[in-house]
Amino acid sequence: MFIAVGGFIVLLAILIVARSRTKFEIKNSDIVLALIPIVLWLLLTGKIQEVTIGDLKIVTAIKAASNTPVESQVTALPVETISSDSKEGVDKIPSMIRRQVQALSFRLGYRGYWGPAIEEYLRRLTEHPYLKYVVIEKDDGSLFGLVDAGQLSELMTGANSWLSSGDFERWLVEADTAKIKSLPQFIPYYECVWQTSDKRRALEIMNERDVQFWPVRDKEGMFVGVVDRSKLTASMLIDIADRLETKP
Repeated sequence: MFIAVGGFIVLLAILIVARSRTKFEIKNSDIVLALIPIVLWLLLTGKIQEVTIGDLKIVTAIKAASNTPVESQVTALPVETISSDSKEGVDKIPSMIRRQVQALSFRLGYRGYWGPAIEEYLRRLTEHPYLKYVVIEKDDGSLFGLVDAGQLSELMTGANSWLSSGDFERWLVEADTAKIKSLPQFIPYYECVWQTSDKRRALEIMNERDVQFWPVRDKEGMFVGVVDRSKLTASMLIDIADRLETKP
């Protein structure tokens, strides 16, 4: 982040020098727009409460853009829609690779799973860059939690594996939520953001966890996709810039 801040300072300096060598006037709004990424980071990390340059209040605009519910924003929360498949025969794996399936969903209490097939799904699909998530659903189809697909595959098949596919199968069939929650970096449903969550809250979570993506659920509690930190930040910057430019 310090590199990014330094980069924006250099950019601001270049802007000022360039403007000073021409007939263009350097306006407060020019400085404000260059400082937005820095101030946004300072606000989210709690290092500042408000910054004012002239009659433009940067943080006021940032708060207005970040605290509004996502669904009411002009630039909505960028949610990546993920294709997911329930378990079928392993002969479906080539088709899933061609379709670039990004998530596999498992339902707690379903008795049709077979450990070796689960392991083969994970091993073969994670050999490609598409599969990212294992979605665990409650028996009503709502989200229970997410696991990183690559990490789960490594736990089963890696050199230091400690989880057998049979154990994972049993946890699913018996709906052993305590064991499933014990998986490394498991994200439970109650830590996921809603579609109506504000952008600032989503960014704070991802900054705290130092992750690029975070799961999103709808009002029924169903998994709908993930939010991308870089896309979310970009959408906030656009909102803030629009608010500053339209400020009387």
